[in-house]
Amino acid sequence: MKTTATVAALTGLLSSASAQYFGLTSARSASPIHYQSVSASGQSLWLGKPTASYCPENVKDIDGCPAGNTTTFAGGEGSLSMGVVVPGGQQVYVEPDTGAVKYTIAHSAAMPEGAIVTGWSTNPGNGFGILSNENGGLLACPCESDEGSWKVFVQLEGVSFDDGCLGFDALTSNSTQAGAWQYS
Repeated sequence: MKTTATVAALTGLLSSASAQYFGLTSARSASPIHYQSVSASGQSLWLGKPTASYCPENVKDIDGCPAGNTTTFAGGEGSLSMGVVVPGGQQVYVEPDTGAVKYTIAHSAAMPEGAIVTGWSTNPGNGFGILSNENGGLLACPCESDEGSWKVFVQLEGVSFDDGCLGFDALTSNSTQAGAWQYS
Protein backbone atom coordinates (compact mmCIF):
# COMPACT_ATOMS: atom_id res chain seq x y z
CA MET A 1 0.00 0.00 0.00
CA LYS A 2 2.79 2.42 0.88
CA THR A 3 4.51 1.68 -2.46
CA THR A 4 1.27 2.51 -4.32
CA ALA A 5 0.92 5.79 -2.44
CA THR A 6 4.56 6.64 -3.13
CA VAL A 7 4.16 5.99 -6.86
CA ALA A 8 0.93 8.01 -6.96
CA ALA A 9 2.56 10.91 -5.11
CA LEU A 10 5.62 10.93 -7.34
CA THR A 11 3.49 10.69 -10.49
CA GLY A 12 1.46 13.66 -9.31
CA LEU A 13 4.58 15.65 -8.50
CA LEU A 14 6.20 14.86 -11.85
CA SER A 15 3.09 15.79 -13.81
CA SER A 16 2.74 19.00 -11.82
CA ALA A 17 6.19 20.12 -12.95
CA SER A 18 4.88 20.70 -16.47
CA ALA A 19 1.60 22.39 -15.48
CA GLN A 20 1.29 26.15 -15.12
CA TYR A 21 -0.44 27.13 -11.91
CA PHE A 22 -1.84 30.48 -10.87
CA GLY A 23 -3.54 32.10 -7.92
CA LEU A 24 -6.54 34.44 -8.10
CA THR A 25 -7.14 37.77 -6.39
CA SER A 26 -10.33 39.83 -6.60
CA ALA A 27 -10.20 43.41 -7.85
CA ARG A 28 -13.12 45.70 -6.99
CA SER A 29 -11.97 49.18 -5.92
CA ALA A 30 -13.44 50.78 -2.81
CA SER A 31 -15.15 47.57 -1.71
CA PRO A 32 -14.72 44.99 1.07
CA ILE A 33 -13.61 42.39 -1.50
CA HIS A 34 -10.80 44.41 -3.11
CA TYR A 35 -7.55 42.41 -3.24
CA GLN A 36 -8.89 39.34 -1.45
CA SER A 37 -7.51 35.94 -2.44
CA VAL A 38 -9.89 33.42 -3.99
CA SER A 39 -9.87 30.32 -1.80
CA ALA A 40 -11.22 26.77 -1.98
CA SER A 41 -13.35 25.46 0.85
CA GLY A 42 -16.23 22.98 0.97
CA GLN A 43 -16.20 22.38 -2.81
CA SER A 44 -16.90 26.10 -3.44
CA LEU A 45 -14.78 29.16 -4.21
CA TRP A 46 -14.72 32.01 -1.69
CA LEU A 47 -13.27 35.39 -0.80
CA GLY A 48 -12.42 36.02 2.85
CA LYS A 49 -12.36 32.37 3.87
CA PRO A 50 -9.27 30.21 4.56
CA THR A 51 -8.27 27.49 2.12
CA ALA A 52 -9.37 23.98 3.16
CA SER A 53 -7.13 21.14 1.96
CA TYR A 54 -6.18 17.57 2.75
CA CYS A 55 -3.16 15.32 2.28
CA PRO A 56 -2.99 11.63 3.27
CA GLU A 57 -0.55 10.73 6.05
CA ASN A 58 1.36 8.26 3.86
CA VAL A 59 1.99 11.03 1.30
CA LYS A 60 3.03 13.46 4.05
CA ASP A 61 5.55 10.85 5.22
CA ILE A 62 7.43 11.14 1.92
CA ASP A 63 7.16 14.95 1.74
CA GLY A 64 4.75 14.67 -1.18
CA CYS A 65 2.32 17.35 -0.01
CA PRO A 66 2.27 20.98 -1.09
CA ALA A 67 1.68 23.40 1.81
CA GLY A 68 -2.11 23.37 1.35
CA ASN A 69 -2.64 26.88 2.72
CA THR A 70 -3.16 28.66 -0.61
CA THR A 71 -5.50 28.01 -3.51
CA THR A 72 -4.10 27.61 -7.01
CA PHE A 73 -5.64 26.80 -10.36
CA ALA A 74 -4.52 25.20 -13.62
CA GLY A 75 -5.79 25.58 -17.16
CA GLY A 76 -8.01 28.54 -17.88
CA GLU A 77 -8.16 27.96 -21.63
CA GLY A 78 -11.63 26.54 -22.07
CA SER A 79 -11.78 24.58 -18.83
CA LEU A 80 -10.39 25.30 -15.36
CA SER A 81 -9.04 22.91 -12.72
CA MET A 82 -7.84 23.22 -9.18
CA GLY A 83 -4.04 23.34 -8.82
CA VAL A 84 -3.66 19.97 -7.10
CA VAL A 85 -1.46 16.88 -7.37
CA VAL A 86 -4.06 14.27 -6.39
CA PRO A 87 -4.38 11.70 -9.20
CA GLY A 88 -7.36 12.62 -11.37
CA GLY A 89 -7.33 16.25 -10.27
CA GLN A 90 -10.33 18.38 -9.34
CA GLN A 91 -12.44 20.06 -12.06
CA VAL A 92 -13.97 23.53 -11.62
CA TYR A 93 -17.58 23.90 -12.78
CA VAL A 94 -20.47 26.36 -12.59
CA GLU A 95 -23.73 25.13 -11.06
CA PRO A 96 -26.37 25.67 -13.76
CA ASP A 97 -29.23 26.66 -11.41
CA THR A 98 -27.34 29.04 -9.09
CA GLY A 99 -24.20 30.16 -10.92
CA ALA A 100 -22.05 29.05 -7.95
CA VAL A 101 -18.44 28.26 -8.88
CA LYS A 102 -17.63 24.85 -7.42
CA TYR A 103 -15.13 22.01 -7.84
CA THR A 104 -15.36 18.25 -7.83
CA ILE A 105 -14.27 16.17 -4.88
CA ALA A 106 -11.01 14.28 -5.32
CA HIS A 107 -11.20 10.93 -7.16
CA SER A 108 -14.61 11.81 -8.65
CA ALA A 109 -15.81 13.55 -11.78
CA ALA A 110 -19.37 13.78 -10.40
CA MET A 111 -21.11 17.09 -11.12
CA PRO A 112 -24.74 18.16 -11.21
CA GLU A 113 -26.58 17.62 -14.48
CA GLY A 114 -26.00 20.57 -16.81
CA ALA A 115 -22.87 21.74 -14.97
CA ILE A 116 -20.89 24.25 -17.05
CA VAL A 117 -17.21 23.31 -17.36
CA THR A 118 -16.23 25.43 -20.36
CA GLY A 119 -15.99 29.14 -21.10
CA TRP A 120 -12.94 29.99 -18.97
CA SER A 121 -10.14 32.09 -20.41
CA THR A 122 -7.03 33.82 -19.12
CA ASN A 123 -5.58 36.96 -20.62
CA PRO A 124 -2.02 37.84 -19.63
CA GLY A 125 -1.13 41.36 -18.58
CA ASN A 126 1.70 43.35 -17.06
CA GLY A 127 2.09 41.95 -13.55
CA PHE A 128 -1.37 40.35 -13.45
CA GLY A 129 -3.55 38.56 -15.95
CA ILE A 130 -7.34 38.26 -15.90
CA LEU A 131 -9.46 35.10 -15.61
CA SER A 132 -12.94 35.43 -17.10
CA ASN A 133 -15.88 33.26 -18.07
CA GLU A 134 -17.79 33.75 -21.32
CA ASN A 135 -21.04 32.67 -19.61
CA GLY A 136 -21.10 35.81 -17.42
CA GLY A 137 -19.10 38.05 -15.14
CA LEU A 138 -17.74 36.94 -11.78
CA LEU A 139 -19.67 37.95 -8.66
CA ALA A 140 -19.02 37.68 -4.94
CA CYS A 141 -22.06 37.44 -2.67
CA PRO A 142 -21.81 37.91 1.11
CA CYS A 143 -22.43 34.85 3.26
CA GLU A 144 -24.79 35.75 6.11
CA SER A 145 -23.82 32.74 8.23
CA ASP A 146 -20.06 33.43 7.94
CA GLU A 147 -19.42 37.16 8.31
CA GLY A 148 -16.63 38.43 6.09
CA SER A 149 -16.90 35.51 3.64
CA TRP A 150 -18.12 35.99 0.09
CA LYS A 151 -19.13 33.09 -2.18
CA VAL A 152 -18.01 33.26 -5.84
CA PHE A 153 -20.55 32.99 -8.68
CA VAL A 154 -20.74 33.42 -12.45
CA GLN A 155 -23.57 35.79 -13.36
CA LEU A 156 -25.53 33.37 -15.54
CA GLU A 157 -28.41 34.63 -17.65
CA GLY A 158 -31.72 33.91 -15.94
CA VAL A 159 -30.23 33.55 -12.44
CA SER A 160 -31.12 36.25 -9.87
CA PHE A 161 -28.62 37.55 -7.33
CA ASP A 162 -29.03 39.69 -4.21
CA ASP A 163 -28.32 43.42 -4.40
CA GLY A 164 -25.38 42.93 -2.01
CA CYS A 165 -23.42 40.89 -4.56
CA LEU A 166 -20.45 42.64 -6.16
CA GLY A 167 -18.93 42.03 -9.58
CA PHE A 168 -15.14 41.72 -9.64
CA ASP A 169 -12.18 41.07 -11.90
CA ALA A 170 -10.20 37.92 -11.10
CA LEU A 171 -6.51 38.82 -11.29
CA THR A 172 -4.16 35.92 -12.03
CA SER A 173 -0.67 35.63 -10.58
CA ASN A 174 1.65 32.82 -11.62
CA SER A 175 2.59 30.14 -9.13
CA THR A 176 5.42 27.64 -9.47
CA GLN A 177 3.58 24.71 -7.90
CA ALA A 178 0.24 23.20 -6.99
CA GLY A 179 -1.34 24.66 -3.87
CA ALA A 180 -2.48 21.39 -2.29
CA TRP A 181 -2.65 17.64 -2.61
CA GLN A 182 -6.42 18.12 -2.81
CA TYR A 183 -8.91 20.76 -1.74
CA SER A 184 -11.67 19.75 0.64
